[in-house]
Amino acid sequence: MFNSLKFKITFTAFLITSVIMTFSTWRDIKETERLLLEGHREKAALLSDRIAHSIMVLMTENKRRDIQALMESLVSEGKELKRIRILRPEDGVIVVSSEPEEAGKVFENAGMILQNVQATEVSSGGRGNPEHVSKFTVIKNRKACHGCHDPRKDVLGILAVDISLDDVTAAVREFKREHLREAVIGFLLIMGAFTVVVGVLIDRPVRKMITTIRKIENGDLSARMDENKKDEFGLVAKSFNRMLKTLESAKEEIETCHEEQMQRAAKLASLGEIVSGIAHEIKNPLAGISCAVQVLQSEMDENDVRKAVTGEILHHIKRLDRTIKDLLNYAKPRPPRFVPSNIKTVLDKAVFFVYPEANRQKVVIKTEIPDDIPDIMMDPDQMQQIFLNLIINAVQAMPDGGKLTITVCEQGKDGIDERAIRIPGSDRVLAIRLEDTGKGIEGKYIDRIFDPFFTKKSKGTGLGLAISRRIIQEHGGDIAVKSEVGKGSIFTVYLPVVR
Repeated sequence: MFNSLKFKITFTAFLITSVIMTFSTWRDIKETERLLLEGHREKAALLSDRIAHSIMVLMTENKRRDIQALMESLVSEGKELKRIRILRPEDGVIVVSSEPEEAGKVFENAGMILQNVQATEVSSGGRGNPEHVSKFTVIKNRKACHGCHDPRKDVLGILAVDISLDDVTAAVREFKREHLREAVIGFLLIMGAFTVVVGVLIDRPVRKMITTIRKIENGDLSARMDENKKDEFGLVAKSFNRMLKTLESAKEEIETCHEEQMQRAAKLASLGEIVSGIAHEIKNPLAGISCAVQVLQSEMDENDVRKAVTGEILHHIKRLDRTIKDLLNYAKPRPPRFVPSNIKTVLDKAVFFVYPEANRQKVVIKTEIPDDIPDIMMDPDQMQQIFLNLIINAVQAMPDGGKLTITVCEQGKDGIDERAIRIPGSDRVLAIRLEDTGKGIEGKYIDRIFDPFFTKKSKGTGLGLAISRRIIQEHGGDIAVKSEVGKGSIFTVYLPVVR
């Protein structure tokens, strides 16, 4: 559930929407609170000016005693007025108050007020949640007041009007409650709609695709994705269906090729059994004929003209015997006997046996084998047979002379450039490269040179390369060939390095 695409998209949208709506709600609440407080301050200024005017009228009419009664009546009648006081500007002492018991006391914020008699308001109460707003108005000494007050004084007093913020606080609290309720409802509606949209536009198509893919995994290659959508899912479905169609065609081709290979393998197996039987039937009489001819030859004189004939008969008998041995080796090969062996020793022995023939044909054999090449598990006799066959083929491909270069190196399996090479079970391989400057092999024959009985030579059975590849594959390796007519051929044997 938590790893599904639907959950990830919905959860991300939830976080983003939560942040945006929380910020928006908080900003609206703060702005509304500011506007309400601003309105209340304006109201406090108007009330303060009215009260100041009324007090000035009473003082002008010399009705100072009525000021106390006026303050008490205004506070009792006004719901928003909390308290009215007149402060002495010299020391901040309360001269008159709507609460008579405060008369004669020093105002709580007298220091600030006296330092700046132009201060207009002070909020008091809890931090961030004031209980009231105090509006301060300067009562100036006008000409009408000079009859009772010293004309040299500029300020007669400071009027402090406290206006309650209970209504504002209640209004803000109610606004917060309503706004939060609306925000939660809006958030739930948005998330619900978003979840439905994601389910319809994303989750449902994805589930259909997964269902189709699972059908294909179970072997139903006829299953197809819905291509009717015009969005990205439709494009993905079309691409997937085209890929599936290609895969289905490739599977049919592979099955056809596999069936042909199985039929060919069955034919070869049958042919192998037949050839093996024929070879066994020929081998024993051939041995008898060879013995009989050798007996006849031993009884002849040195100058007997028939001795040349018997010698030719024995030569052809040996050729037939070698052919029969090749047939038996291909039909019923001996399993390799693995021992730790050095490839340099095997190659040196093979080169030694071919060297006389190469020298006769003016073929130069050059070997480049590092001393630190590791020993590998192999059957040295079978490997010697392989390289002997490959070297003989290279020498025979250069009848007018040439050069054969044999190189060995250890490398990673990823460095093999031939696509058809398959070497399981090891990350490192020995690459034994035999490059000649001979006639080369025509491109149309490259894929057939490892087939049994295929040969372009006038002499030979066509089994040498087939037997060589089978032995190499039994060693867990493979062989590759590149050739260009007129320039030569490169045979590369890959053997796994198992230390």
